[in-house]
Parts: sequence; C-alpha cells; structure tokens
Amino acid sequence: MKKILAVLLTLCLLLCPISAFAEPAEDPEPLSVTLDVLNRGADAFYGCDVNISIEDFIALGFELGDECDVVLENDLYRYEFKSVPFYNGYYTKTGEPLLCAYGYATKENRGEDYQYTRTDYPYLRFCFNNREMWNLLHLTTDMKCTITLVEPGGYEYEQNLVGGLTYSKDFEDYEAKNGISKEEVFANFRAVKSEAMKEDVLFRSASPFDNANNRAPYVNELAKANGIDYILDLADSQKKIDKYKESEIWPELDYAQQLLDNDQVCLMGMSAAYEGAAYQAALVKGLNSALEHNATRILFHCTEGKDRTGFVGLVLESLCGATYEEMLLDYMVTYDNYYSLTEESDKTAYDYIVELKFNDMVNYLLSFDPSLEAQGDGTYDLSGVTPENFAAAARNLLAKAGMSEENLDALTALLKK
Repeated sequence: MKKILAVLLTLCLLLCPISAFAEPAEDPEPLSVTLDVLNRGADAFYGCDVNISIEDFIALGFELGDECDVVLENDLYRYEFKSVPFYNGYYTKTGEPLLCAYGYATKENRGEDYQYTRTDYPYLRFCFNNREMWNLLHLTTDMKCTITLVEPGGYEYEQNLVGGLTYSKDFEDYEAKNGISKEEVFANFRAVKSEAMKEDVLFRSASPFDNANNRAPYVNELAKANGIDYILDLADSQKKIDKYKESEIWPELDYAQQLLDNDQVCLMGMSAAYEGAAYQAALVKGLNSALEHNATRILFHCTEGKDRTGFVGLVLESLCGATYEEMLLDYMVTYDNYYSLTEESDKTAYDYIVELKFNDMVNYLLSFDPSLEAQGDGTYDLSGVTPENFAAAARNLLAKAGMSEENLDALTALLKK
C-alpha cells in the first residue's frame, strides 16, 4: 500500500506545473525618479520647477492623467503628497497639488503640424493650484523631488475631459464669433457687462505688455480704439517691464507705452493666490491708484486674462450687484475665446470648468458675507445667493484688504449704474 501511495505522489509531482512550487515573483519596482528642485516656478502659481523637461519626463514612461506620489525634502523638511494628478493644465481645485505640463499636447491631439513650443514652460512643475507652495512650504533649491507612479491613468478621465484645452499663439488660427471681431477673440479683449454696471467703463484682456503669447500688439490697438485711460497690470513688476522693453515687438506697443510713461499704469505683480493677503492688498493698491488718477475707462489684465483677471472681474462685478449668471457668462467667454469651449460644444467639460474654476472662486468670495451660512463642505447653496450677497461679500473683502469706505463708495459710483 505504501508503495502505491509513493508512486501516486511521484506522479502528482511530475504532472503538476513547476510554477506551483516556485518562489512567487517579486512585484516590479514602481516607476520613480528623483530630481533637483530648480527654482520657484516662473509663473503666477509659485510652485517649483524640477530639473527635467516635460518631454523627457514623459519619455521616462509617465503619461498625462497618471496618479503619482510626490516627496519634497532636504535636511530640514520632508513633505509627502499622495494621489497627485499629472495634467497639462491647472485642473485641480484651489490649494490641491498637481504635476503640471502646462500647454503640452501631442501631435495626435492637435494635428500633424503641431509642435510643442511653449518655451516659457520648459520644465515639469509641481505646485498647488492658486496657492503659493514655494512660500507656504519654505521650499529651497537644495531640495529633491521624488515622483513615483502609483496608478497609470488614475486621472485619465479628468485629463481627457479638459486636457485638450491648449491654445494656439497664431492669430490666423482664430475667427470672429458672436459679434466679436477676430482681434477681440485673439486678444481676449472685452468690456465687462451686466445690467448693474455702466457700459464701457471696465475692460479686461490678455496682456498689452507681455508678448509671450503674441497677443500684446492686438491688445495695444484695442486699448487705443476703446480709449482706455488706465491699466491695472495684475501680472507685472517694473523688472518684467524692463525685460519686455528688450523685445523686438516693444516699439509696436505705442499706446501701452504712452500710458506707462504717463503714470497711467499700476504694476501690481500679483501671484495667482487670490485667497492671499498679498494678492488682495495689491488689488486694493491698484484700485486706489485708478481712483486717484480719475480713471474713466479701466483695463485690467494678467498674462492670458484668465485666472488672476477672472477673480478680479468677479470681485468688481459683484461689488456692483451683478447676478451669478452674468458673472459666469463673462468668465466663460475666456474659455470660448481661447479654446472654443462653450456649453453647446461640450457641456460636460464646460460644467467641469465651471465647478472647478468659477464656483471655487465664487464660494471663496461668498465667505466674506457673514449673513450666509456655508454648507458642511464649505460651499454655499448658490440657488439662494442674491446680488446683494455678492455685493456685500466684495465690499467686505476689499475693506478687509485695506480699502477705505470713501474709496469703496467712489469705486462703486464709478462702475455701477
């Protein structure tokens, strides 16, 4: 009997796959890279650039829409960030981290003739959206940044939804639409309108000084044609203006130069961190300056006329008692101008941007109206918010940032019907 059992056992061993008795294979090491922190990101988001180009980072095996873990560290600090998305735009809510390849798009997404040419964003960037990571975390250039792939395509849905929102710098790629000239579309130039506001007093646009996106000459001509007599330059410092003066295009910017030479421009040098005291103090400084110069037609802008300009527009429209719908319409014109994104063209992407960008700003602004009670998640029931709530919130924000009651009254009288 024992012999029979021994034979049967031998046959089982011979017939069973060898792999059933082999040591289990070890999981492969996750894709990871450690990079030097180069500097505070050279844009309005005050994150950090790391020492790798966007194209080289993607060549390592990372792809837009991936979910990553990120560690920033030196001898003094160590910061760990879990589940960080890798996007080609700033597609997170305020304060949330992201790895950003701003404006990057493949030929497959943009056509055979497209090439990645955004030389103003040469490096991969790690940042908080609309919050000053570099200052808040005391980042320094002796830090290392380790990026580890956690889930390929973990944020693929979000990236695919709005990742095509990249724009051309070529004027010929644009067209007139909705009664707006091709020049106005390209320059993202328009008068801010609502039933509560005076007509043709407040204008917004891309930059008339910074020609990184080839729009400055068009803004210059539109500012001249519309009789702009004061510019609130949200983006620039004198150092940046001096750099622009070295460009070949500078002599063409005659009207913008004239306003600059006549002290009719306030250089405000704001970051994108609209919740911050520095942003709000700079806004009050600019508005006070416009009032002191008896401005009657004010143009405000950042680089693209999108983020910093978007929040300033919301504050000034709210101060006058504009409705939520009017302010939303004005905000989303920018996405139509740059990306041809409208509610009709892609409602899902449109609604995503509204919630991600515009409503995020709205909910922050409404926190300045003490008569409103926030919901459990810190947001407000927008269906019950009135123009009076918006006006109170805007006035309180500006007052807390240092604007006097006298100037608040003067600003309101200038803008409101």
